[in-house]
Amino acid sequence: MKYATNKTATVLALMAVLTTSAHSSIARESDAAIGELKFTGDTLVLPLKKHAMHPRLNVDFGDDVAHEFIVDTGASVNVIDTTIAEKLGFEVVGETEIGAPGGPQIPAKIVKVPLAQVGGATIVDAEFVTMDVLGFSGGTTHGVLGTGIFSDYLLTFDRKAGHIELSRGSLSANEPGVLSYDPSNSQVEIEMDVAGRTVAAHIDTGSMGKFMLPGEIMASLSLQESRMAGKARLVGGNRDIKHAQLNGSIQFAGFEFKNPQVAFMTPSPGAGNIGSGILADYVVSIDQKNHLIGFRKQAGAGVATNDNKPRRIGVGFRGAPGGTVLTVASVSPDSLADKAGLVAGDVLLKLNERPTEQYEMSELRTLFGSNEPLKFDVERDGEAKTVEIK
Repeated sequence: MKYATNKTATVLALMAVLTTSAHSSIARESDAAIGELKFTGDTLVLPLKKHAMHPRLNVDFGDDVAHEFIVDTGASVNVIDTTIAEKLGFEVVGETEIGAPGGPQIPAKIVKVPLAQVGGATIVDAEFVTMDVLGFSGGTTHGVLGTGIFSDYLLTFDRKAGHIELSRGSLSANEPGVLSYDPSNSQVEIEMDVAGRTVAAHIDTGSMGKFMLPGEIMASLSLQESRMAGKARLVGGNRDIKHAQLNGSIQFAGFEFKNPQVAFMTPSPGAGNIGSGILADYVVSIDQKNHLIGFRKQAGAGVATNDNKPRRIGVGFRGAPGGTVLTVASVSPDSLADKAGLVAGDVLLKLNERPTEQYEMSELRTLFGSNEPLKFDVERDGEAKTVEIK
């Protein structure tokens, strides 16, 4: 998920937990106060929610509710659902607008959160931008913690180990896999080589995609199997998404991806995006004090294992389960859904002979992550079709 001041345009990735990626941004006249995150000792390990598609933590606001927040390297500020902020009585301290770059802007408020607990850490006097996070995420997410709240520490994501680590250490620019980034940008942005062309890319744990590229460079690349994948759902508007296989390699930090599947967004926010579909295979450390980011390949990453990890079918939906008919918003290339024949725009009428509006999100997450066969009865262009994932 990404946000911007009036000085820079950035991208946000937040949608229902079942999606690949979606994007939007937030702009305001002045930055929200980051607040202070404190803990005792030199290192703090924060366990992540198991089997989640994004890195997620529980945030405690003192109301005995486990509020599930995405930890998003694409966000420089924090975000909380509007209804939750109102229920908790947080003071409104400012106003801003939210919306995708170049699209309509939607008014939003900024609230002050005096105290919150995240594992063994305490957040004091932080400001959160409010938006309909619950509605936008299909009821799965209460908010976002941006990188700014961790700026005093070395922030390390280790998805294989299932935790985030905060420490008082630092990175060295001379270490393998370490890159510098421009601190004037509101998010971590590096340069990657895309088939010989330099493309700026945001590091975005809030996106479940792999490589997202600006649609404007699509014609300049050698591609295979280009196809429309649907719409990316943005706050304030949608964008067209196309999938293709790149003839060539993507390289960054000494790592190479040969002939990868990529996605293109049109119109683009001006930069590419490296999402959790790539980042989860690396230990990623961000040193905000020295403006460095490090990538270390995880042992066994990309190798098939039998560790009971949840299945990922690679499909995103519009509409929240529980009384709402779902529509396929996007399908990840080469995913189980793609190979089975689901396409963007399919209206899901039934899942395993049961009307989809009868499902709750928790049921879908469990079902999609299991090894149980899935039978989708869909409507496509006015015709009934059946798609199965076995």
